[in-house]
Amino acid sequence: MPLLIQELAETELLRQVSDDILKQVLAHAEPLGFSPGEVLLSPEQDNKHIYLLLSGTLTVHFDSPDSPVIREITEGFSVGEMSIIGDTAPSAYVKAKGFCRVFPIHRDFLLELIHNAQPIAYNLLRLLTQWMKANTQKIINDQVQISELTNQANIDGLTGLYNRRWLDNALPRILSQMIGIGQPLCVLVIDIDYFKKYNDLHGHQGGDIALIYMGNVVRSNIRPYDFAARIGGEEFMVLLPNTNLTVGIALAERIRQETENQVIAHPDGAAMPSITVSIGIALSDASSTSKSLFSAADKQLYSAKQSGRNCVKY
Repeated sequence: MPLLIQELAETELLRQVSDDILKQVLAHAEPLGFSPGEVLLSPEQDNKHIYLLLSGTLTVHFDSPDSPVIREITEGFSVGEMSIIGDTAPSAYVKAKGFCRVFPIHRDFLLELIHNAQPIAYNLLRLLTQWMKANTQKIINDQVQISELTNQANIDGLTGLYNRRWLDNALPRILSQMIGIGQPLCVLVIDIDYFKKYNDLHGHQGGDIALIYMGNVVRSNIRPYDFAARIGGEEFMVLLPNTNLTVGIALAERIRQETENQVIAHPDGAAMPSITVSIGIALSDASSTSKSLFSAADKQLYSAKQSGRNCVKY
């Protein structure tokens, strides 16, 4: 078997494909060489190829080619899948760490291969899944880093959740990251129903206890890489990275139901009435800004209140 065909056969995309398919791929293009630091993919340029890495290491960067490395691509793996399948510009910069050899496969030929060769379709799905896992892990790592840098100025003293100051700084960053990797950010705006009346009936201390319970309900229902903040008075916001609308609705309903069923106890032992919440949901797209996303969720919150409260609108 010629050396180049053997190299192609050992890539993740072309595993277990027939010799005939490998020969077709080989006839389609020639390997390309990239010098250290040379950019292979950029969000500023359309991409029409998937690149199989035959030798060397590629690095992935979000903000610019000189920004910190977020991932390294090793021999046998590939880049360009997301932009090819999504028919969009690359979501990140990819450049050569040292000298690299890559094999380009044009989008049209790749789609033909997917149609005709089942192993390639399976391999591509597996590669995309790995990218999704890596992106999710990056979100988790970012949250750990944010947590390490967070001080008391960013934490709500009553509920222990993030506060409005933190949200104003973090929301643009998280939204930009989600847009950069082509994934949605789902936002929940939560408001305690008739909280002023509750506060008047049970006193300031009773109102604070209800807010603490509310914070605990939110915290217990979000995932490790989600974010929750108290953004003022009786209003909360939850950020759900890499989350579609269906999952966001389900989480919002859990929060709503658990809040309604929560037994609130006063420090003197007396039981206080439970509270209910209205929740508005919005989902980001490529054109979203922090302001537009918050406004969309707030509009749905208003709809929930107009619909009788204690409900979720999206």
